[in-house]
Amino acid sequence: MSTQDARYRGLIPLLAACSAAGVIGNFLLLPALPDIALTYGVPTPQAQLTVTIYLVAFAIGVLFSGPLADRYGRKPLLAGGMLVAAAASAIALVAPDFSWFIVARFVQGLGAATGVTVSRATVGDLFAGSEMARKIATLTMAMVAGTAMSPYLGGLIAENLGWRNGFWFLFAGSSIIGIAILRYLPETRSQGGADNSFGKLWRESLAVISRPVFLAYVIQAGMVYALFLVFISVAPFVMATSLGRPPSDFGIYYLFLSVGYFLGNMYVSKSRGRLSATTMMTRGLGLQFVFAVIALVLALMGYVDPIYVFAAQFPLCIGQGLALPNIMARGVGLAPGYTGVASSVMGFGQIALSALCLQLMSFAPVDSWIPILVFCVVVAAIAWVAALLLQRATEPQAQIS
Repeated sequence: MSTQDARYRGLIPLLAACSAAGVIGNFLLLPALPDIALTYGVPTPQAQLTVTIYLVAFAIGVLFSGPLADRYGRKPLLAGGMLVAAAASAIALVAPDFSWFIVARFVQGLGAATGVTVSRATVGDLFAGSEMARKIATLTMAMVAGTAMSPYLGGLIAENLGWRNGFWFLFAGSSIIGIAILRYLPETRSQGGADNSFGKLWRESLAVISRPVFLAYVIQAGMVYALFLVFISVAPFVMATSLGRPPSDFGIYYLFLSVGYFLGNMYVSKSRGRLSATTMMTRGLGLQFVFAVIALVLALMGYVDPIYVFAAQFPLCIGQGLALPNIMARGVGLAPGYTGVASSVMGFGQIALSALCLQLMSFAPVDSWIPILVFCVVVAAIAWVAALLLQRATEPQAQIS
C-alpha cells in the first residue's frame, strides 16, 4: 500500500463520523417523540414535525453543500457544518417553546447535512467504481454502528434524565468532529483547473438531473430511505399507544434493524467484485419487498408483538444494506469531476421523498401496525420495480465490477 493510499484509508473513520452525526441528530430523539409532545403540549403530528423539519433542512443543506464543496473545497464545508450543528444543539437544549425548538432543529439539520454529502463527495474524489461502492458501504457500516445505539440511548436519556439532555450529547459530538476536521482532514477537491464557477456547477446540476437513469437511482434511494425512516418514526407511537411499551423498548428493537443493515453493508464492503453492483442492488431491493410483505401478513394474522414485526424487518434491512451503497455509488459515478453536485442532487431527492412520505404518514392511525406496514409494502414495490426496469434498460452497458 502506498503512503498516499494509507493516508486516504485513514480518512474513512473521520468521514464516517461526519456521516453519523447527521443521522444521530435525528435518531436520538425518536423514542422521545411522545415526551416532546407532552412537554410542549402539541398533538402527535406536530411532534413528528420535529423530525420532518430536520429532514427538510437536511435536504436543503444536502442540495447546496455539494456544489459549495465543489466550489470552495471539502474541508471548510465539513468543519463549518459540524460547528453550526453544535451551536444549534445548544439552542435546542434551552429552547423555551416549541417554535424556538423547531428553529433550532432546522438550523441543526442544515449544518449536519454537510457531513453526509461532503463525506461521500470526498470518497468520490479518492476512489472510483466498485472501490467507491465499497468505501461508501464502509462509511455507511460505520455510520449504522454508531447510530444503532442512539435510539436506545435516547430512550434511556428520556426516561432517566429528561429528553432535553440528549442535546448535550449532540453538542459535544458535533464540536469534537468539527475540530477534528480542522486539524486532520486534508483538502481532496481537485485543483487541476476545472471550471468550478457557480454557472458551471448549475449547468452540471441540470445535466445530471435531466438524465432518466440518474432519476431512477434517486427514486430507488428515496424509497429505500423512506421505508426505513417512516417505519422507525412511526413505530415508537404504535408501541406506546397500542402496546403500552416504554421508549427504551423501541431502542432495543431498533438494534434488529441496525444489525441487519450493517450485515448488508459489510457484504458490499467485502464483496470484491463477486457480484456486480446491479445484481446486489436488485437482489437487495427484492429482499426488501419480500419481507415487507411477510411483515404485513404476520400483522394481519394477529402477530402484533414487536418481536414478530422487527424479526421480519431484520432481513428487510439486510436487503437495504445491500442495495443502498450500490445505488449511491452508481448515481454519484454518473458525474465524474463533479461528485459534490451528484451527491447533493441524489441526497436531496432521497431526503425530500422521505420527508414527504413521513409527513403524509403522520396523519395515519398509530393504534395498529397495519398502516405503516402497508406503506412499507408499497414503497418497497416501487423501489424494486424501478430497479428491474433500470436493469433491463442498462443491461448492454458496462457494469461496475
